[in-house]
Amino acid sequence: MIDGLNIWARFIYGPLLEDRVRTLADGVKPSEYGRRQAFEVHRALKERGPVRVPREFVFMDRAAIGLGGVFLHLRAELNFYRLFNEAIEDFSVARVIERQGAALAAAGLDQDADK
Repeated sequence: MIDGLNIWARFIYGPLLEDRVRTLADGVKPSEYGRRQAFEVHRALKERGPVRVPREFVFMDRAAIGLGGVFLHLRAELNFYRLFNEAIEDFSVARVIERQGAALAAAGLDQDADK
């Protein structure tokens, strides 16, 4: 199951792993980009049973596919690795927790309600 899911992960996040300027499809026709991977993942899931993914993963996957579609359409040539790493270099889990707590408090919600 993990091997099948890793096919999709490498497809979606592969451009973030190479420190170089490239198009998203990197030499593959945009109309063919992702078809083989989607087929392989679908086959793996049929063979090994369904998988339940976290809600956050579904959101991130949809965002990545949506942005990827825009980059494909624009034929963008970027260093996705550097863009991603620059975007996360100041990331702090503590700051996210603090901002989420403030947002929940402002909305009158108890942040511990799910626990």
